[in-house]
Amino acid sequence: MTAGNLVTAAPDRAAVPRRSRGTTAGRTAEEIHDLILDAAAECLVDGGFANGRLLSAIARRAGISRPTLYKYGGNVDDIREALVRREITTFAEELIPRLRDAGWSGDDLVDVLVFIVGYGRSHPLLQAALRDIPEIILPVFTVNAGETIERISTLLTPLAQEHIDTGRIPPVDLPLLIDALFRVAVSLILIRGPLDLDDPATLRTYLDFALTAVADLRTTPPQPPAEE
Repeated sequence: MTAGNLVTAAPDRAAVPRRSRGTTAGRTAEEIHDLILDAAAECLVDGGFANGRLLSAIARRAGISRPTLYKYGGNVDDIREALVRREITTFAEELIPRLRDAGWSGDDLVDVLVFIVGYGRSHPLLQAALRDIPEIILPVFTVNAGETIERISTLLTPLAQEHIDTGRIPPVDLPLLIDALFRVAVSLILIRGPLDLDDPATLRTYLDFALTAVADLRTTPPQPPAEE
């Protein structure tokens, strides 16, 4: 697994998928709900979540009536919560195949973090939410991140446990490991500084240095000052 493979293998998230719109005849409740979430995602990317008439905008984009929107999508908070759940699930589905190929090494950890951080920093929905409604989205990943971490842990723990059971990785405290990696990744996704971490090469160099420095601190004893 290489950084190049991780970056180029990630799907194009520059645009939100658009399903056919219009009549709901013949659609299942799940299909109508997905249609509503697609329209909501488009509104978010286009600045609609900063619009006080969000539900009207979503209904118009989905090609459905407001009563239908309420019936299958709920209110604004319901739709936002459903979008967060869907995006976390989609992220996990893209991450899990990479974790299947990863071993217990510094290089593989860097590969995984390069993918995760690059995914978040280039995700149109997340970046639009940070732009338009930071007061709503930031707590999901910071002060109120407990539920988000639990969702991710639920999705990733079975695979990690499989690696432990087959001896690919040593027995570790999985909730602690996932929590720690979540905190590292989120800080690199959200914090904007002088380094261009949107550039995969810069991000990889940064992570290589940081992880190597931490490992050296644990394995290299301090040297006494040379006598003059």
